[in-house]
Amino acid sequence: MPYSAPPATPVRVPQPDQADPAGPYDPADPYDRTAPYTLVRTTVLPYPAETAPAAEVRTLLARLTALAAQDAALRAALSDDLFAARAGHEEQFHRQVVLPLRRALHNGREPRPALLGRLGALPDRVPRLADWLALRELRARLLDELGAAVPPALTAERAALAGLCRSPAFARAIALTSADLLRAVGRAGRGETGRRARKEEASVLRHALRASTKTSPLSWFTAVGWAAEPVADTAATATAATEPEPGSTTPLTSVVKENRTLVAALTAALLDEPRRRRALPHRMTSTARVADGRARFARAEALFAGGRYLVTREDEVEVAARPALDTLAAVLAGGPLALGTLTARLAAGLGRTPDDPAVAGFVDRLADSGLLMPAEPVDPQHPAPLLALADWLRQWPADAVLADRLTRLAHDTRRFADTPAAERPALLATLADHWHELLADTGRAVPPDAAPLTTLTEDAVAPVPLSPRRPPTAPDTDERTTGAPYEDRPAGYDPLTPADHAALSELTPLAELFDLGHMMSRIARDRFVARYGEGGTCRDPWDFGADTAAAWEESGRLVARPSDDPELPAGLVELACLREEFSALARAAAGPAGDTAPAIVLPADPVRALAARLPDWTAARPLSYSHFVQRVHDDGLLCVNHVYGGWGRFTSRFLDAMPVSAAAAVGERVRRGLGAGARAAQVRPVGGFNANLHPLLLAEEIGPDRGRTALAEADLDLVHDPVTDRLRFRVRATGDPLDVLYLGFLAPIMLPGRLGPFLSDHPAGVVDFHPLLPRHAMAAPGGQVVRTPRLRHRHLVLARRRWHLGPGVLDALRADLTTEEREVPAATVARWRALLDLPEQLFLHTVPRPPAGRAVDDFVAQLRAPKPQALDLGNVLHLRCLGSWLARHPQGVVLEEALPAFGGRDQPAHAVESVIETYRPARRRTADRAATRPAAPPVPRRGGTR
Repeated sequence: MPYSAPPATPVRVPQPDQADPAGPYDPADPYDRTAPYTLVRTTVLPYPAETAPAAEVRTLLARLTALAAQDAALRAALSDDLFAARAGHEEQFHRQVVLPLRRALHNGREPRPALLGRLGALPDRVPRLADWLALRELRARLLDELGAAVPPALTAERAALAGLCRSPAFARAIALTSADLLRAVGRAGRGETGRRARKEEASVLRHALRASTKTSPLSWFTAVGWAAEPVADTAATATAATEPEPGSTTPLTSVVKENRTLVAALTAALLDEPRRRRALPHRMTSTARVADGRARFARAEALFAGGRYLVTREDEVEVAARPALDTLAAVLAGGPLALGTLTARLAAGLGRTPDDPAVAGFVDRLADSGLLMPAEPVDPQHPAPLLALADWLRQWPADAVLADRLTRLAHDTRRFADTPAAERPALLATLADHWHELLADTGRAVPPDAAPLTTLTEDAVAPVPLSPRRPPTAPDTDERTTGAPYEDRPAGYDPLTPADHAALSELTPLAELFDLGHMMSRIARDRFVARYGEGGTCRDPWDFGADTAAAWEESGRLVARPSDDPELPAGLVELACLREEFSALARAAAGPAGDTAPAIVLPADPVRALAARLPDWTAARPLSYSHFVQRVHDDGLLCVNHVYGGWGRFTSRFLDAMPVSAAAAVGERVRRGLGAGARAAQVRPVGGFNANLHPLLLAEEIGPDRGRTALAEADLDLVHDPVTDRLRFRVRATGDPLDVLYLGFLAPIMLPGRLGPFLSDHPAGVVDFHPLLPRHAMAAPGGQVVRTPRLRHRHLVLARRRWHLGPGVLDALRADLTTEEREVPAATVARWRALLDLPEQLFLHTVPRPPAGRAVDDFVAQLRAPKPQALDLGNVLHLRCLGSWLARHPQGVVLEEALPAFGGRDQPAHAVESVIETYRPARRRTADRAATRPAAPPVPRRGGTR
């Protein structure tokens, strides 16, 4: 990334134990399991350094929290002492003084001053009461100190926030988000102090935290860079280069693209005109599934309802299996044809004259019913779709004016990258107006209740290679053990060490064990065998689309089932047993603390040996993961934020803006990961989602027809391979097995269901380690809080500590925050921190909603939920905004420790996240391995499984 690095912090990295080459762990070179490149995601804005007034308040808040913990510890014992002291005073004194005091202590309330004034000699007879009173006086003095320290700290924090708001990059990103928010950011940047500015403060700060602590790419919030072996070229396809941010060393590039949802809606509108539609080559909507004299076809239509995604309407059409349909399929075997050419060739194939009206009528009826579909006039992955559509329209003189409008719209979109923040809202409004007019004029007006149009997307990219893969080494040294420094690295970016490589390689089998994709593939296999038999063939893969979706749904429903659950398919019992075993190992690793342990370190040997114990079918095909990691400099830890599917998916979105050689490197690593001699193809549906635009990394692509792709859906069979006991695609003409990779970002459930088998050929990457964690329920005001510990494998952090606050507890917390009369609710926050044993810095997550029953609805609800945000309980401005932030989560919140911490530093710092790809080759069962493998528990046989 193009930023000047903060002062270097030495990294203490523990070395992994040496693997026994004779043991079950594969001793392959861990470097060979890792891609020789890294995608680096860095916040464009650094989180500000802490000022002296803010640091003073942080110290006072920490002391107040420690006092609150001491107070809580004293109260229970003091209440018992007061009860035991009853014999030393009169009954009236006990009823009027001691009992009210005990009630106040039990309920966590502050006793009335008048009550404390009547204690008399009681503190002398009850020493803990004297200690508690002294603690109370100390707390009062500390609150007075805080009262004096808070105003200057608030002033300092607001000045820091104003500095962020004055950043051109932040303003550019906010302008793409909301014009109203941009105005609020401008007011904060000018330091306005009126009522409106204070009301907007919580929202402005929340977005500033998003820009300085979160690394998910969106406009100028986060920049994306490439760390790889040095390459010769630095050419990049991009829209505009901008001036570097203050403190940076290399300019970033703004990559702006038209919203493909709108492009798809416009294309559909243009094809409503018969003269345009009939001029295009046509293809069958799908292959024909023939049975009992009837032929079934799958139809799909993309609908635009506003927003960032297309909604697909799908159905099946059943017609009589007439010979003319077979002839038509043969005519179209070479690719789509214009309707006139298609009619003539069909007539010849049927032995009719070229002008036979019956043949023309038959073709017209098929086209009108959607069984014959026009090809896209422009490749959905075209880098400049509006300009390409304009060129296509210019073949008709009547469309010249329309083509000019599209050209102007494309140029207006392209100049957005160079537009200053203050002018961006006006340009976005103009673009939205032009899109509204364009869609209305072409007959597909935007629905009146649609969401505001998102006209474009923007990414900030550093288009140059930034770091070599391995550290330089001196002659006669082993580079895996030297730990020599890397050169030319992005600010805050730490390339993987030998210990990291080894630990991530060891982690792969554990990720597989808790990967929903493995369950899905097994359930899909069972469904397939039940329909088509062992070694069966499905000649129309679209027909298995509903089963694929059902397999995902079923895997989500069964993933938490115990191994003895009768509903669990027999093929998944062994996986369930292993998951239970490792969950028990995690509980045992907690030690005497049990469920209350703050951290669990998994025993390394069982993790290292797990690869040899997984069922053979799980390793019968190669696998790749993308690890999203962050370094914790102070502790030498490497946090694994996510484990998703690999195969270049999370690099592919940005490759068009990277050096040309970057795409070549990714393609080479993907092909190598698939194995020597493997034949592979990509499937690249866009679905109206810009993040699904990515280059072709393999030699072949699968599409609806052979007009643009090497393979059509009709060229492939879906089969059960008895040798690996997995579902595979097979090229019908040659019999070659085919690996199909979907490298898009849009969830498969948001794409046409007929594509499900193609999108799920390599389903791995839905990994969740949280089932390993013991859950500890603790009492809290309003209900219970469920706490889970930190989880580690060696120095890898697989899960951070979490606290789940339900609606009742959250209501109690918000009520306490409201009750405190101070501008900053320091006492309330300190009490709750002590009660829940919360760390100072957290991330605030929404509580996952219970499944609604439909995967698409659940996915959309997840997208609309409030995004995670940073929360610093030692920051006075954060405490002032806490009540407003919690109000966004009426169903409860999940608090997660911030690791690495973002606040309280003496230097500004960027948040840096690296995406590391690992690869695991396919593995065949051998006689030696079968002999050393533990016997699987007996399982009942069921239909469709073995």
